[in-house]
Amino acid sequence: MSEPDEPASLKALGERVERAQRRGQGVRRAQEGGEDQSSRAGMGLGFRIGLELVVAVFLGFAIGWAIDRWFGTKPWGLLVFLFLGIGAGMTNVYRVVKGLGMSVGYKSGGGASAPPRDDKEDGWDED
Repeated sequence: MSEPDEPASLKALGERVERAQRRGQGVRRAQEGGEDQSSRAGMGLGFRIGLELVVAVFLGFAIGWAIDRWFGTKPWGLLVFLFLGIGAGMTNVYRVVKGLGMSVGYKSGGGASAPPRDDKEDGWDED
């Protein structure tokens, strides 16, 4: 005698377990050239972080240099604005890493906030 086939509910359960495992691991593969989509996103984030830092430091340096040439305050404008550029660059990197550079009105992490409560709906008028 041969063994009966697996019941349909057991097959469905196996498929659901496989889907949950794939989702839990966070594996997102794009089949374009066999490259991993998450590695592309990570490399893009790395380039953005580097560019944010370099541009902020360069702008601080350029503004300080221009102020020194214009007012004749040789090293002080450059030093002050160089450090301001470094601080601005580090702040930008922090915001990118923490996800604070999102559009206005969106909150990072956690769920949506509760809507404002209307006390008149529950029948408790204070008039």
